[in-house]
Amino acid sequence: MPVAANYGGDARRELAVWRPGNGTWYVRNVGNYQWGVRTDLPAAADFTGDGRADIAVFRPSNGTWYLRGGSAIRWGQAGDVPVAADYTGDGKADLAVFRPSTGTWYIRGLGNIRWGQSGDVPAPANYLAADKKAELAVFRPSMGTWFIRGASTYAWGQSGDRLVPSTYTGGAASSIAVWRPSSGVWFVRGGDTVTWGRNGDVPQAGDFLGNAKADRVVWRPSNGTWYLRYEVTTTTTPTQPPPPPPPSGGCDPSYPTVCIPPPPPDLNCGDIAYRNFVVRQPDPHNFDGNLDGIGCET
Repeated sequence: MPVAANYGGDARRELAVWRPGNGTWYVRNVGNYQWGVRTDLPAAADFTGDGRADIAVFRPSNGTWYLRGGSAIRWGQAGDVPVAADYTGDGKADLAVFRPSTGTWYIRGLGNIRWGQSGDVPAPANYLAADKKAELAVFRPSMGTWFIRGASTYAWGQSGDRLVPSTYTGGAASSIAVWRPSSGVWFVRGGDTVTWGRNGDVPQAGDFLGNAKADRVVWRPSNGTWYLRYEVTTTTTPTQPPPPPPPSGGCDPSYPTVCIPPPPPDLNCGDIAYRNFVVRQPDPHNFDGNLDGIGCET
């Protein structure tokens, strides 16, 4: 299962998966770590305040958290949902669980807070930029409504949506957002509506570029592939005029902003004048080798 987080301390998320079958974490460009057993729930977060996500699991069978390089701490019970986050604003994630049966949050060091009801889905995040801490929040699928403690109530989404709050606009505050599996559409409150992914994918929103803005990302279990969508800023020098507008016919639809004929023959970037153009799959010429949606990048 996907567990992307900032494991390297470089202000951006690393691609990572946790494999329940062998309890191993595979973190791209960082390493592989055996931590956990099949029935655990992964719960990585920055528990030490060093700017790096720490590998951790919550074990429902005994209500215990196991932090790699730290301690085993009993906090929770079977049926609880791990929701570790920085609820105090001290830069460290606090151990916490949400109990769906009662709608109660149990935050170690803070106490027990009733916020939600049976059937709600927890979605803690820093929705209020000024306080620099995570707010308690739940999404009620039966109403398509978010309830954010200390803020307000927002109708955004519907039953079956996946919750993906994050900093899509580049500010400190997280935006309310959902990803709809049936259509692959991301709905960001106050932001853009974007189609990225398909039914069966697992959304993983977050800053993968290190530019303080959340990227829309999905992991596809059927082929173990990550699909990252992010903004690319390019400049055109005065000696390189922009490409002419595409003519009306004979253009492959995989390249909607330029006119490139479909194969045959197969073309390479050196065979065309266009650079930094939009690419949609299936990309028959393979101009977008890294699958970032941009072809022949300079």
